[in-house]
Amino acid sequence: MTAVALTTEERLDALSVQMDFIVAELQAQRETRERIAELTETLTPVTKQAMQMATDELENLDISTEELVSLLRTLASSLPQIQALMAQLGPMSELAETLTHLSGPAMAKVTDMLTTADEKGYFAFAREGSKIADRVVTEFSEEDVQALGDNVVTILNAVKEMTQPEVMGLVQRTAISVQDVEEAHIEPPSMFALLKQMRDPQTRRGLARVMTMLHTVGEEHPSTPTEEGK
Repeated sequence: MTAVALTTEERLDALSVQMDFIVAELQAQRETRERIAELTETLTPVTKQAMQMATDELENLDISTEELVSLLRTLASSLPQIQALMAQLGPMSELAETLTHLSGPAMAKVTDMLTTADEKGYFAFAREGSKIADRVVTEFSEEDVQALGDNVVTILNAVKEMTQPEVMGLVQRTAISVQDVEEAHIEPPSMFALLKQMRDPQTRRGLARVMTMLHTVGEEHPSTPTEEGK
């Protein structure tokens, strides 16, 4: 009798466990249905509104059913190309990520270079240069620029001759002499002193150079060094 009573209790316990499991499953299914019902209730107005908006837009686009069907067929036939394009997006995103990592040091280097250039005054020089260019454009007409272009070779040849070492040395010595005379406040020399200076070979050489320069300036049709070379 004791063994039969224990077996009955075990059966009752097993039945109780099964009933608890069934009740839990029913409770879970009820909760799932409730959540689905709530979601459906929430999405129904949104779906209706979206469908209404889509319908209105399609009506405004004036697209016929045949055109819509043709578009869907085209999309369906293009699925392999779309899949291939999507497959290529992975490497492209990896490349973009790599470039993003590389752009950090590059931008830092560019920023340092720009900062150094600003500290050295390159940007200030460029700003002042732009002001000079504005003044040139304002002060000179188109005809002046054309005349400058016609004579640019002559101007460059003149600058070339003026920047020769002999000419630059002469200009420097002349400037120093004039400055020395101004600073010394020398009294005007007498005629006898001037005649005495004429005996100096350097004075005569300088006078000869001045006379040659005056002769060149007085020529009616002076020839340029370029023409003489021809």
